[in-house]
Amino acid sequence: MPTRTFETRGPVDPNRNYVVPRTDEIADLVHRINDGRYIVIFAPRQTGKTTGLQKPFI
Repeated sequence: MPTRTFETRGPVDPNRNYVVPRTDEIADLVHRINDGRYIVIFAPRQTGKTTGLQKPFI
């Protein structure tokens, strides 16, 4: 198995990169979308916004 690395840009690949699971946050996001609620993603750079939004839809 190859050594995992830290990704510094774009979405991460859990098979190649270190990933902090955000299961509860993703479940809450999907629940809010299914309820027809508006959501705002506001966080500093490189904190997983893109990956967090892509995961439920991949």
